[in-house]
Amino acid sequence: MDRLNPWILGTTAAITFSILSTICALAVVLFPDGTVGFFNAWFHGLDLTLLKPPGGRPLTLGQFVYGLFGVAVTSFIVGTLFAAVYNLLRPRS
Repeated sequence: MDRLNPWILGTTAAITFSILSTICALAVVLFPDGTVGFFNAWFHGLDLTLLKPPGGRPLTLGQFVYGLFGVAVTSFIVGTLFAAVYNLLRPRS
C-alpha cells in the first residue's frame, strides 16, 4: 500500500468531522430531546439529560463556532498524526 499524505489525511479528517459536527449541532437545535435520547442509547444508560443547560437554553452561534473550530483542529491533528505513524510502521517495499 502506498504511503499516506499526512496533510491530505489531516485535512480530510477535519472536513469530515466538521460536517458531522454541523449536522449534530443542527439536530440539537431542531430536536433537542430527540438528540439527547439518541445519544443516551450510545452511552449504556448514562442520563445525558443532566447535561442540558438550565431552562433548555438553545445552542448559540458562538458555541457552535467555538466547537466547530475545536473539532476541526483536533481532527486535523489526529489525522495528520495517524498518517505519519502509519507511514513509520508500514513495511517498506
